[in-house]
Amino acid sequence: MSNPLHGQRIRHRFSWLSHTGTLILGLFVGSLLTQSFTLDANPENCRQVGLSTAKPAEVIAAQESYATQCPESLEVLSPTHGFIQRRSVRVNGTYNIPSPFKGPPGPDVEAAWARYFQNWTFTVDEHTYRSSRPQHPEAAVRMATGENEGFLASFEATHQLHCLYNLFRASYLDYYEDERRDYEADPAKWHERVDHCTDIIRQKLECDRDTTLVSYNWVRGKGTPMANFNVERMCPEWSEMDLWLEEHGIGNKMPPKPSNVVELDQIP
Repeated sequence: MSNPLHGQRIRHRFSWLSHTGTLILGLFVGSLLTQSFTLDANPENCRQVGLSTAKPAEVIAAQESYATQCPESLEVLSPTHGFIQRRSVRVNGTYNIPSPFKGPPGPDVEAAWARYFQNWTFTVDEHTYRSSRPQHPEAAVRMATGENEGFLASFEATHQLHCLYNLFRASYLDYYEDERRDYEADPAKWHERVDHCTDIIRQKLECDRDTTLVSYNWVRGKGTPMANFNVERMCPEWSEMDLWLEEHGIGNKMPPKPSNVVELDQIP
């Protein structure tokens, strides 16, 4: 007579072996399918699916290299110092569209340009002054007394716009009599000033390296594509500079020279 308990043990052992075999077969087949349909773990495939193969140390080194190549802005009014307001501006780039800053010169044109130069100079504290990496700090102009105590400064934007204004004046010598007299009195010196302004604007444009796209259009009567300079770009909000100047400006009067200052031998 057979033992029922012995038969149950045999069936249990067979069932366990069957499940184990099924699991092993499943793992084997799954491995084959994974190798067949999954991208190899090489840098190119990882890049395609958005994964990085760089080690953490390599990532950190890359970030440090970028920070070295792209330092924080040295400008006072910049994202580095919290000034981040920007707005979209469509440029007036058509030749014959009027502008308050275009000729022919007259009182209205003069008033338009003059608004840029109402607040020229201001003072900054020593930390701000040093952060701008000034040249020749030993001969810095410092306002030592009163509420305007600090280092005398002005914005490069004001200088650049004044250079543009000088170039505008240079193109209308028949209107600006003082400009014409300067030219006739000393053409070489006059050209030095105009050339200075031209090169300042060139260096500014090269530094900005504006990559806004200029599109082209077909125009009736023109056989070749015509550039459309009415581009749209994101520009800093100019009002931030105006408000800052109102708060920190000291007008356009230069301070008298004290008797005990360090002086440079020539104009920097």
